[in-house]
Amino acid sequence: MWCYRRPLKVPWTEKKTNKEIIQMADVGERLLQQLMKRKLRYAGHIMRGSSGPLLQLSLEGKIEGKRGHGRPRRNWMDDVKEWSGSTSYGDTKRKAENREKWRDMVANFGPKKALD
Repeated sequence: MWCYRRPLKVPWTEKKTNKEIIQMADVGERLLQQLMKRKLRYAGHIMRGSSGPLLQLSLEGKIEGKRGHGRPRRNWMDDVKEWSGSTSYGDTKRKAENREKWRDMVANFGPKKALD
């Protein structure tokens, strides 16, 4: 997104969303949709355990220490859960275990789900 922000002279302090920047750059929403599909495809790969235990541990592992104040930050899996229509990590993982259904869901992932 920085390669679009810089020529448009939009500083990061303006807090514009990626969607707004893409609309300003007039490259269409196809790029954002492709990124979302790739993220879903990769998430399925990790959740099935195809990439080895280290990546799966980084997704499922717990971090020691105290939680910070305020609202919890949005993390990587929040997007995957939202886009797959799941409410929990376990539900998303069960969906990803069925490779054919996950692949169909990613292939039919449309702009209505992605940008609402």
